[in-house]
Amino acid sequence: MNAMQHIRLLVYGLVPLAIGMAVSADAQPLGRDTQTSSSCQIGNIKKGASGKQCDVPIPQSCKVAINSTTKTHWADIEKSGGISCRFDNKLTDWKTRITGTCGTCQARQCSAKFTVYFDCSQPDSKPKFP
Repeated sequence: MNAMQHIRLLVYGLVPLAIGMAVSADAQPLGRDTQTSSSCQIGNIKKGASGKQCDVPIPQSCKVAINSTTKTHWADIEKSGGISCRFDNKLTDWKTRITGTCGTCQARQCSAKFTVYFDCSQPDSKPKFP
């Protein structure tokens, strides 16, 4: 393989790959001044512990945003360690209460963060705690 073939390999192979990776890593913007997010976090969950939960504060004058692609509530769960987490269907109505819950921690230590995105009628809404 000569030098020119190496250059072509880089240009035609790696550059599009790098561009594709950059595009897929972009975060989705909130888009308007009337959108915001709120979250709660569970930290320091020790191995074997279960039943941990937290409530995501709901800002006043806001409703949960709907993801236009999936047609579901716009929410996210980040977790570390060997743990499963979800929004609790029995405790969450998505209007007055949003509760995240986690199962048993399988690692030495686990944590979770529940984030929900909102559409608000006022851009400077303050969180309301149940």
